[in-house]
Amino acid sequence: MKTNLFVVSALLLTVQYSIAQSQKLRIYSEIGLGAGQAIINTKTKAALKNALGGGFEPGIGNNLMMAFYVSPESWKGLGIGSKIHGTFGSPSNGDNGSKYVFNYYNLAIASKYFLLSRSFNKGLFVSGSFGFGQFTSKRLNETANEYQHQYAIGTSLTGGIGYTIPFKKTALSLELQYENANRNGTVNGVKESVKFQTGQFGGNVILSF
Repeated sequence: MKTNLFVVSALLLTVQYSIAQSQKLRIYSEIGLGAGQAIINTKTKAALKNALGGGFEPGIGNNLMMAFYVSPESWKGLGIGSKIHGTFGSPSNGDNGSKYVFNYYNLAIASKYFLLSRSFNKGLFVSGSFGFGQFTSKRLNETANEYQHQYAIGTSLTGGIGYTIPFKKTALSLELQYENANRNGTVNGVKESVKFQTGQFGGNVILSF
């Protein structure tokens, strides 16, 4: 599922990029790295404890993203495009000597607007995206050879604020980002689909070209 999602996402980005080039629009590509603290509400913690067989505290994950934006001069600093965003968590300690890992990723429609300069990739900006993707949680206890997984699929909404420093052919941005996601998954012993509400607060360094 993870591989298929990334393949489809990459193909969609390639197609959209090609269409924009054929129409001779101004196109900006970017790649970013960062880190974020996972946020998991009380009900979701309880659902995951039931699904995985133990309690935990959410940890910090590493962010990886790729995006492109179309921004004609007439849009005055507004860019619209697509973004692939993934967060890959480092193990956090849980009950009974277990460790927990949380990964989540999505393909989204994205926008970015430069408030003051009204010129894309210059100065203060706000950003947002709405997408679809998967949340994966995993409990590891290698001593007891126990490995439990839980998946959920649904939508995510992100918002951010940052600042971009332009250079001759590239630009460097610092961004603060908040993500809120609502996904659904099936859990052993539960008839109905279970809702998993998660989020993240983090920061990213983005290179644009």
